[in-house]
Amino acid sequence: MPSLDIAEQVQEMKQQYRIALGRSYGSANADGHISLDGFEAAEADYPLVLAEYQRLVLELTAFEIRFSGFADFDRGNFSAFYIQLTDESAAAIRERSTAVMKGFDKKLKKQYMQKWADESKNPHMTIGRRLTREWVAVAHSMFTDYNASFLCDAFAIRKYNEKRRQYDVVDVLPLARESTPFLQLDLFQP
Repeated sequence: MPSLDIAEQVQEMKQQYRIALGRSYGSANADGHISLDGFEAAEADYPLVLAEYQRLVLELTAFEIRFSGFADFDRGNFSAFYIQLTDESAAAIRERSTAVMKGFDKKLKKQYMQKWADESKNPHMTIGRRLTREWVAVAHSMFTDYNASFLCDAFAIRKYNEKRRQYDVVDVLPLARESTPFLQLDLFQP
């Protein structure tokens, strides 16, 4: 999840885009986020899955995420428009996501998770999805430049809320801070 000021900027962009299109669109109401993976698990099994994520995420160090401009995906009938990350930030996200996916206990995943989708190959923050190419052109005409950054010091787990038809953050997993060098202290002074 981005910092509060970036999240507010993303919400404002989505609002402006909705007004320009004169209608709602995919992701119009979603909070700004960068998806890393998606999984399904029974509610009763979630504490086990959460504990495994906590174990793995705690080993990751906090890092800077930088956004630079806009881009889009063309997925046949529907496209997506998004805020892109710098190459360095995307690589840092992929590195940490790969560590979690490779380190995740395979027996636990097989027994307690029905689905697991890796969404970290091209990390980005979506403005709109399920867009026509004409709508993407409107987005490119409205949003041409964006530069922002924040310290990513936690990963969030979100759960789909059927009533709101949006995702809610259910857990925030802190990343390790940069380690500080060990400082030798004197117990006794002469």
